[in-house]
Amino acid sequence: MAMTEIFPNFYRINLPIPRGGFESFLDGWLIEDKAGGRRILVETGPASAVPELLRLLEAKGKNKIDYLIYTHIHLDHSGGAGQFIAAHPETKVLAPEKGRPHLVDPSKLIAGSRTSLGSLCDVYGAPIPLPAENLIDGGIPNLTVIDTPGHAPHHSSYIYELAGRRILFAGEAAGCWFRCDDGSCFMRPATPHKFFYDRAVASLNRLRALEDIDVVCFPHSGYLEDASEVFDRAAEQMKLWLAVLSALPAGTSPEDAVLALLANDPVLANLEKMPEAVRKREEFFIGQSVKGYLGWIERERNGV
Repeated sequence: MAMTEIFPNFYRINLPIPRGGFESFLDGWLIEDKAGGRRILVETGPASAVPELLRLLEAKGKNKIDYLIYTHIHLDHSGGAGQFIAAHPETKVLAPEKGRPHLVDPSKLIAGSRTSLGSLCDVYGAPIPLPAENLIDGGIPNLTVIDTPGHAPHHSSYIYELAGRRILFAGEAAGCWFRCDDGSCFMRPATPHKFFYDRAVASLNRLRALEDIDVVCFPHSGYLEDASEVFDRAAEQMKLWLAVLSALPAGTSPEDAVLALLANDPVLANLEKMPEAVRKREEFFIGQSVKGYLGWIERERNGV
């Protein structure tokens, strides 16, 4: 686990997950607003990442966290919330309203994740309940909340203004973005079942309309200073996937649908440039996203 200062008082934290190919899969973000007298952590990662995260923050002298912020409630992003609060019960937690019950009682989250992720749930670790009194509705100075459902029915993106810079935490509203060794990028929509294309596009357009964003941060993974470029690419990719997958015959298998996308989406085809373990990881998540798209297309065809 490593902490890198992006600019003064703003840090990227790599949150490694103990499975091959997941070492650089997830990032958290630390804001030290010295003028405002608060320290904010965006995403803790899964339960399995929290012990090392706590040790890192302690070693850096940054263990007092005033606020935890989550873009959505999935095991890889927020599974460690309960463990973190057990160590720091004074910390307050902001998360999308519809997702908060799964922090207090994670039983349904665990069951649903087991169905979709299988053995990966064991790697992420089991979340523990978060005390309801740690949850807040908002009220964090300098923070703007943007409703961006799509990747999850409950999903928020956030803008934080730090020393004149506007930092956007996009979550997975613009999909997942990774830099290849040759400088090109690999992107994929983050559209697991049950996916609603129209809601996801509306959320992405909401982000595209933002102005004066200085840096956009992705949990999967890293950051960019040109927000408009990546949002435009994400919008183009979502439209392309819809066109390619809608043209396939009803009943096409997810595996064949993935092959069709790889043949038509050059940004997705950069998958071949990734290390083998990372490629296997992404093949799994591409399959999850394709199932989300195919489910939406089928419901539209059937008028459901």
